[in-house]
Amino acid sequence: MAKRSKECKKIMVEEMATRLNTRGMFIITNFKGLSSQDLNDLRKQLRDVSSEYLVIKDLIAKRAISEGPNSMIGQFIEGEVGIAIYQKDDSTYISKILAKFSKEHERLSIRGGAMDGAVLSKEDISRLASLPSKEVLLGQLANVLNAPIQGLAGALSAILCKILYALNAVKDKKEKTDEGKRPEEVPSSSKDEVEEKNEDKAEPEQKEEPKIEEEKKESKEEDKKES
Repeated sequence: MAKRSKECKKIMVEEMATRLNTRGMFIITNFKGLSSQDLNDLRKQLRDVSSEYLVIKDLIAKRAISEGPNSMIGQFIEGEVGIAIYQKDDSTYISKILAKFSKEHERLSIRGGAMDGAVLSKEDISRLASLPSKEVLLGQLANVLNAPIQGLAGALSAILCKILYALNAVKDKKEKTDEGKRPEEVPSSSKDEVEEKNEDKAEPEQKEEPKIEEEKKESKEEDKKES
């Protein structure tokens, strides 16, 4: 019987060592006096963010972390403890849940924890809980990066509008200048009058030519008579 109990403890230590030494973050709490209903509620909240809450005796917990990268957190393990283990990379979720739950339930106290081999004090966990989540930070960063782009787009749009206005002004000015250079069109009636006058002036010149020829003939005849 004692041998079987020893083997069970060994299996539990190995299982806990695998969980505690291969996860990015875990937080050690003291839950003494917390009801079963409250513990189930806490476990449910942690499961919603891909975390788990394990209740374990101090001896098994200390043996599990004794040979791993988190051996320094043994100082936080005293008596039966509850360990919240987070399986993803955003440590603010588990910190927020435990910080809020401890305020609503005085029986739950945060002792400390570890993150990527570094020891976290109770104050460190409180600071992590006050930080925005990863999604919120990424959204804020996107807004900061997007602001100069929007400003640049607005500036380029304003410049293009000014260029279009200038081109339209030049076009209108050119059209007005071309209209001023065009000769005035003479009405058709005026053209007819001008042509008639020109014809009247040309007719007398044609009538004078026969008279000149007659005078020349007469002068030739007089010259013949005198000779």
